Amino acid sequence: MSDYDPFQQGSGAELDDIDLSDDGASLKRLKRGNFDELPDLTRPIPRINVVPPNMRKPPRSEAETAMLIGTVKDVRDPRCARVCLHYLKNDCLRGEKCRFSHDPEELRRGAPVTEAMNFTNLDASQVSRKVSIPSKIFDFFVTDSTKRLVTNASGVADVDWDAATSELILFGTASQVETAEQLLRRAITHCNWGVNATKVRDLLSSQPRTAAKLLLSPMVPNLKKGSFQLSSASKLQVAIGSGSSNDLVVKGSLISRSHIILEFVPSKGTLYAIDASTNGTYLNGVRLPTKSSGKVAMFHGDELVFPEQSKAGKAGEFGYM
Repeated sequence: MSDYDPFQQGSGAELDDIDLSDDGASLKRLKRGNFDELPDLTRPIPRINVVPPNMRKPPRSEAETAMLIGTVKDVRDPRCARVCLHYLKNDCLRGEKCRFSHDPEELRRGAPVTEAMNFTNLDASQVSRKVSIPSKIFDFFVTDSTKRLVTNASGVADVDWDAATSELILFGTASQVETAEQLLRRAITHCNWGVNATKVRDLLSSQPRTAAKLLLSPMVPNLKKGSFQLSSASKLQVAIGSGSSNDLVVKGSLISRSHIILEFVPSKGTLYAIDASTNGTYLNGVRLPTKSSGKVAMFHGDELVFPEQSKAGKAGEFGYM
């Protein structure tokens, strides 16, 4: 092999005649073109051999390693908590003095038995169910928002709909489909007393709340305005009626002493209307069920009307918003 020429262009396999005794200062001066002080070429010059990647030796084979150190024996040391990666490649030079384990099975001993996950019968547990929705409120339920809310709340795999039959189709496990159906039926029931996109969203995503502020704005001048703070720490109900013991007194020939109760349920974060009257109460133009039959959720913008005519003689305007 010919000697390496430091002024020859190219990388080369070896670097010769470079004085590194002054930490490369002379070489830097040469690069800057400063030839006033040249390195002393009479001194022995160290040689630095740089082996290019294409000339490097390949890793030792198992046979070559065995010739150097012999076959590496398994080491059982309870102090070793990790397996030797070189041993796995049959390339550990420390043998029994290695501080890592040479026995992978020993490390696995005592661990819980695991099995590979089996997805072959995943579809076998999937069921589907159809939920009928009244046609007048169907459009408010067939939205991407409704699909996302039902999926997040119940865990069903998918929600689809059939506009021809006004049905929502649920896909998932039996328990997931059951949860989604109950959630939808609750929302459908309460939407019989008025429906809008916000109401459907709030019914499907009801979250616990600790408090709520109730504002009752009168629809006629002779009714008093009501403002109440509802919480578990103070009160959860507001009673409305003609009796003086009510939180909000409303006078009228058709108003019962205890006409209606507005109840806040923190676990559902929802305000409910409970009709305790004789002549009835209307929510968004639909009569509320009796107290013994159930209660109906109320939301911002709903109209609560009593069966009493206003002074102008118009029915359906004596109430609150």
